[in-house]
Amino acid sequence: MSIRHVARTVVISAAAVAAAGTLTVVSLASPAGATGPTNGSTVATAATPVGSVANGPFSSGQNINVVVPAGSLFSPTLNINVVECAAPGGVIPTDPSACDGNTINGPTLKPNADGSINFQSYTGSLYEILALPDANLGETTGPTCDLAHACVLYIGQNQNDFTAPHVWSQVFSVKPNATDSGANPGDGTPEVPMAIMLPIAAIGIIGGAALIHRRRNNAKAKA
Repeated sequence: MSIRHVARTVVISAAAVAAAGTLTVVSLASPAGATGPTNGSTVATAATPVGSVANGPFSSGQNINVVVPAGSLFSPTLNINVVECAAPGGVIPTDPSACDGNTINGPTLKPNADGSINFQSYTGSLYEILALPDANLGETTGPTCDLAHACVLYIGQNQNDFTAPHVWSQVFSVKPNATDSGANPGDGTPEVPMAIMLPIAAIGIIGGAALIHRRRNNAKAKA
């Protein structure tokens, strides 16, 4: 597992979502009396778009904020890793091999005193979402993340040990582009709704045409 080159992290001023898909949340035991997100749970808005975006997939190279609400899961002394992982079928992975170590955050990230995480506020930078495998990282194989293969962010202490404190972002999809330019940024939602509506519309058109044809035949028979 190699660390993402720091130069790929876009540094900005610290001043500067919806997700769709079927999720399977892997919830592990958490300490009694714990508040906020529990170990292995999904934070529905953790992968947060920044600036003006359209409804639809993230764009490869798009920079987002990573946000987790306050709670007792994360100690302020922990180093937090953010890593992109494959989530086939929108299902949270259970095997660390689903995570791409090359996508790990460059700058050091720690929780705030209340256990919350805000990547942009702490690091002064944003996290780069990529379609995977990414040729610009020298990858030809590995976890897959694109329009047809869902992904998710691991946010926690050790992406190689899913028993260590961690949460998941919402599941998202990513539109590839050759230069990881982040052009036409989206909010991470898949293009599935349109794909579903097209066949439904086609059924409606075909059904309507069949009904008209039947009525015309009936009218001819009565004439």
